[in-house]
Amino acid sequence: MTAEDFKEYAGIIERIKSLINSAEFDQVFSSLTANLPKSKQFLLKMELRRLAQPCNYFIDLRGHVDGEVRPFNYQEKTHFMDDNAIQIFESAIKEYGDYTLGVYEEVMNTDNNFRVIHKRETAQRVKSVVQGKEPSQDNPVSSQNEQQGAKLITFGHYVNRTEERMNFGIDVEVNVNGSRFIATTSDLSISGCKLKIPKGRLASAGDILTINFTSLEQEFTLDIPQGIQYQLVDIEQLEKVNYWRLKKLPSEQDNGFSLFLQKFIHGNKRRYKVNLDNTTDAVTTKGYEQFYLPRLNSLPVYLNVNDGTVSPRFAMTTDYNKSVWHYFQDELQQSVLVNLLAVKRLKQLLALPGPERSTILYCFTHAAKGKLYYYSATSEELLDAAELRDAFFGFGSAKPSWRVFHLNLVKTSAQHAIEQFILPVTSQKDQPEVAKASITPLIQSVIKNLRYIVNLTDISSNNASYYQQYTFKPEQLSQLNQFGHRKLAQTPPCEAIPVHYINLRAESRYLYKTSVQLQHNNQMIAGFSRDFSSGGLQIETVEPVKYSKGDVIQLDLVDLQKITTKHQLIQLPYEVMAVSKSQTIMNLRVAATENGHAGKPFFQQLIQNNRAKLTLAEETPKYPGLSEALRSMYLKALNNFAFYLHRKGIRYELNVIAQGATPNALHTLLLQHSNNGPLDLEPLLKNSTANLQFAQQLKAMKRFDPPKSYELYIKVPRHKVASMTTLESYYDYEFTDEQQKQAFITSSLRDATLFAFRLFLSRTGRPDTDYIAKEISYISVYALHRAKTLEEELWSVAGVGDAVNISKELAWRYRYLDHTAPDKRRQQVLQGS
Repeated sequence: MTAEDFKEYAGIIERIKSLINSAEFDQVFSSLTANLPKSKQFLLKMELRRLAQPCNYFIDLRGHVDGEVRPFNYQEKTHFMDDNAIQIFESAIKEYGDYTLGVYEEVMNTDNNFRVIHKRETAQRVKSVVQGKEPSQDNPVSSQNEQQGAKLITFGHYVNRTEERMNFGIDVEVNVNGSRFIATTSDLSISGCKLKIPKGRLASAGDILTINFTSLEQEFTLDIPQGIQYQLVDIEQLEKVNYWRLKKLPSEQDNGFSLFLQKFIHGNKRRYKVNLDNTTDAVTTKGYEQFYLPRLNSLPVYLNVNDGTVSPRFAMTTDYNKSVWHYFQDELQQSVLVNLLAVKRLKQLLALPGPERSTILYCFTHAAKGKLYYYSATSEELLDAAELRDAFFGFGSAKPSWRVFHLNLVKTSAQHAIEQFILPVTSQKDQPEVAKASITPLIQSVIKNLRYIVNLTDISSNNASYYQQYTFKPEQLSQLNQFGHRKLAQTPPCEAIPVHYINLRAESRYLYKTSVQLQHNNQMIAGFSRDFSSGGLQIETVEPVKYSKGDVIQLDLVDLQKITTKHQLIQLPYEVMAVSKSQTIMNLRVAATENGHAGKPFFQQLIQNNRAKLTLAEETPKYPGLSEALRSMYLKALNNFAFYLHRKGIRYELNVIAQGATPNALHTLLLQHSNNGPLDLEPLLKNSTANLQFAQQLKAMKRFDPPKSYELYIKVPRHKVASMTTLESYYDYEFTDEQQKQAFITSSLRDATLFAFRLFLSRTGRPDTDYIAKEISYISVYALHRAKTLEEELWSVAGVGDAVNISKELAWRYRYLDHTAPDKRRQQVLQGS
């Protein structure tokens, strides 16, 4: 039985626990439990005996209770408890007569224990849902917990520690600026420490302090009468106390004291706990990064600056942004990005007020004499050529190649590619990993001149019909040539580099070309395999076939049947998982049958007998390590708004968002709306969006499905810029028809300040635990429960989203021609003016 099972007998336990070891126990127990069955009496007596067992556990409530924790000595052992726990501890000692399991459990279950508080609130929340109560001011436990405050992840930001830091609280004497006082350590390492300082003690970053470790000197011979000098690095100010972060300065006595600390920490880290905050933060950040990047909708293009010339050198591709990469390839499969990302255009972007330097890029193509010509214009260029704007929109949007892109420019540096998280040294023999070792001289030479990254995000989304309403005169068409891009005699190379994470496929795929046949419209279509595994194939047919995802086809492996008589490789059922736009390439998966699939054991045997001869489908990259370097550079430069949905039982929660080096417009709006406190996501989560709209969409999606897009409109009243609590937000699906949505947008552009964002929502798969295996393993050594909590958090991620600012595009889409005034008002709001 558990403690919960004895709740109804709490009164009996309270009355009799002080008599457990006395001669009166059996008599009193019998009288109090006379009405209970013998089995219950037996279990209750066993529980009382258990509570009376002697206990030697150390009690450490630091970080576990809502109170000020301090050292408390009992029988030559130092515990860490707050005043409430100490009072309960002393009272329970009197009742039990000694330090027993009952005393320990009472102290660990005080009302201000965070675990107890969470359990109580969860029970109340469940009760409210069962009773059908709406959250109210009278009910402090809101069912809309997803709106209370978001966790903010900063991509590419890891705090490195070259040595382990131990949570250890002891009294020390501090001497700074002629003032002496007693403080308490919060954590301790060989090269620094963190002190908990009473309010009112003044110092500044950079000040030199002398610390005497008075508590340690009472137990050990340290021989440091003059104390140890530290430098104040940072001050964290809280309501009741301050925390000072200190760095130890070299001195004559340093070597002996450092050696003592090293042995002391190594010998006591199991007892006092290693501080794992930076490692858990790094695991969390890296975990969310590996969900986001492979589902990136924007195409990052890396610009090389050499001898005053700028040219695209690499593009980081994913399954979700490949369409953008292919769009900008001409009839020779050469990238035309060098034309679109011209120096003049980039200078205009750099001249824009930061931190978000972005514009809208409008594009279409024209085919003539077997060649493909590109036409493009930015919002600013069309403002300068206002007389041609209507012609550009009207003519270009009528073409199938019409596209609208959000173009964002950020700065980068090759140095960003070599900064990695390093696990602390766990012993003197260990040496910290050198981050630069993972960047080879070849990669350093390839990335050394990369200076900028351009993000291209396709925000077209069937908006061509809006632009087709622009009218123009036929004689204006010849003037559109100024927006055309001429063919270059020699195109600088721009290579696509896939985002590389550890493969999440269930099994490896092997490159192999062999003849296949499938029946389509009562005729046999020939084709060939591109790659295979025991669970599926990718095939290419000689002519298009009209199959959709979920269809089951019958496949004949013509040539492979000739080499086996044991397996029947004719009319094998395969399920279609994906079909290319050309309808000639299909990804197939073994279809379930009652008698098993004959192709699966054949391919298993084929792989087992020929593994050394087969070539993995994941070919060795041209530049090993380049994908990881570009990935790191992008994470440290991007200013996207990423958000994550977690599945918690039957509920979905959106309470984790992420940003890069700088926040974008949506980050800033939410921060202002939250009065610079914890991020309030209410504008995103109105009307239970996460549990209704987003959750239903994710349930209908598969991991490789293209993202679902939404539009979010945030309206700020014109004359209440300073009062961000007046934000109004609407999703595009909330409007009953197109006319109602257009009326709202045009009136908001005219009478208020309107922000618009395109949201892309994708379904995630399982996390890549191998990518963070080292960090998880390190945390597990010292805090297995924290490692499990981190893994559970990552495994619960069900969806990832991205938000792109489309405010500039929205005005012209709805023919609101005064483009400049709304832009200025949005800039004023973001600047808080």
